[in-house]
Amino acid sequence: MKYNNRIKYFGLLWMLPLAIVSCTDTWDSHYDEDNRMQTAEKTLWEEIESRPELNEFAQCLKTYGYDKLLDGDQMFTVFAPEGTIDTDGLTEKKIQTEVLENHIARYAHSANSATVDKGVTMLNKKVINFTKSGDGYIFGNNTLSSDKYNIIAQNGVLHVIGGQEKFFHNIWEYLTTDARFDKVRTYLYSFNDTILDENASVKGDIVNGKQEYVDSVIYVSNDLFYNVGKLDDEDSTYTMIVPTNDAWDEAYERVKPYYKYPTIKEQKEKYDSLQQVYTGLALVSDLVFSHTVQTSPEDQLVSTYPAYKTEDRHVFEKPFESILYGYTGWNDGVQCSNGSVFVVDRLRHKPWESWHTRLKVEGELSNALAAITNATEYRREISYSDTLYTRTSSGAYLESVSSSAAWVSGEPSMVFNVWNNLAGKYDVKIVFMPQSLATSKEYRDRNKANRFNVLYACRQADGTFPTTMTLVGKRGLTNNPSAIDTVDVGTIELPVCAYGEENAGLKIRIESNMSRNQWNKNDYSKAFMIDCIILEPSKD
Repeated sequence: MKYNNRIKYFGLLWMLPLAIVSCTDTWDSHYDEDNRMQTAEKTLWEEIESRPELNEFAQCLKTYGYDKLLDGDQMFTVFAPEGTIDTDGLTEKKIQTEVLENHIARYAHSANSATVDKGVTMLNKKVINFTKSGDGYIFGNNTLSSDKYNIIAQNGVLHVIGGQEKFFHNIWEYLTTDARFDKVRTYLYSFNDTILDENASVKGDIVNGKQEYVDSVIYVSNDLFYNVGKLDDEDSTYTMIVPTNDAWDEAYERVKPYYKYPTIKEQKEKYDSLQQVYTGLALVSDLVFSHTVQTSPEDQLVSTYPAYKTEDRHVFEKPFESILYGYTGWNDGVQCSNGSVFVVDRLRHKPWESWHTRLKVEGELSNALAAITNATEYRREISYSDTLYTRTSSGAYLESVSSSAAWVSGEPSMVFNVWNNLAGKYDVKIVFMPQSLATSKEYRDRNKANRFNVLYACRQADGTFPTTMTLVGKRGLTNNPSAIDTVDVGTIELPVCAYGEENAGLKIRIESNMSRNQWNKNDYSKAFMIDCIILEPSKD
């Protein structure tokens, strides 16, 4: 142990001179730069205006009033492009944000080994890489012109670059650039909300009890940012699949039936609205992928939704063979300032990989058990240190024990609530815990299987529940009493959706199925140890 500590200490001593040298270089550079600014004869604007190779850039700056900005007291760094400035087809606002502010940054950013290899935030909030390459320096896609960089002015630093730096939209902005994306953009932008920043706004008089503002500062918020990703954030890096209008329409019609709600006249407007919102959400939920959470993006992509529950995010295997079909690699996408966009003419997400996902009911949850007959329920927890803990869905289970010593046909039984089902087919599975966990020593020692039926009732198209339940699969199913056992029961088809509803749209009944003779002979266990009920989306 002492030897290892000595090694660590020696390593720190070895590294210390390098740290001192690095800090000293940075400080010396800053100190020298500051001194040169104090003695500089020209402002940034005067330096730019004096150089013939920057004539077009200078003219553009002057036209839109940036000459005054660069002639003032505030400190800036200007990456000034030589030669032609392309503003064709751009509005006045876009010339300012996409051209001029794309070449100006606040504060001093000199070209030296101690300060580069980082992103520089420009006036338009875009972050552009400033890096060293061999003996020279690169800003974005342009090389700093030889002998024309680190030009110190009274109010900052001027670098002359080889040409106009290309402007890149962020993904949120890119959606506005092409009418082919109207459908997905309209849906995403429908969640926009304008919010008044009261602290930043200038207050006026109070009129009729309401505060008025002389100068209102408004910003736009979007709830989807907190679910699918902040697509306007320049500091993030995303990949987004953007469907064309035709692709959106085709996918919408394919997904919409899964969100079919009951036909109830009094609630038609509500259910039509829910169907529209949830169908759209299903389409956009798996379109965005954050680069920070991808371990092997060539092999699989993990969606950003839901942001608050990472374990439920959907995984798409071999993306270039499935959801990115037609593309061969990451360089094929449209480059944006905060990632890349892949435009598709068809959304290829499979239902069970995206919106039509697994439902699970934990047997031990109090609101899950709707009714129990001729039995007593106990909610059991497994110790965190027990090896069974990680093999259960939640570290707990339901123990149901017959409350009758006599034989009663069809009993005991339990009815469970299932929420948030979609319209469509599900494969029903029951997960049982081993009989060795039974509280009663009799059941533990006998180690007998359960013999049971599974039935269901679901909400119908008119909103009602049937009075009788329908059998799932066959009668007299059994489980393995010596292990955690998942029993495949059968397939059910649900006519309507209950997604987002307060009440459960589906009820599952598990009932004992033993003859009197089997009961008397104790051929099967009277104790049910239920971990959970699983409804897997059918792939038929």
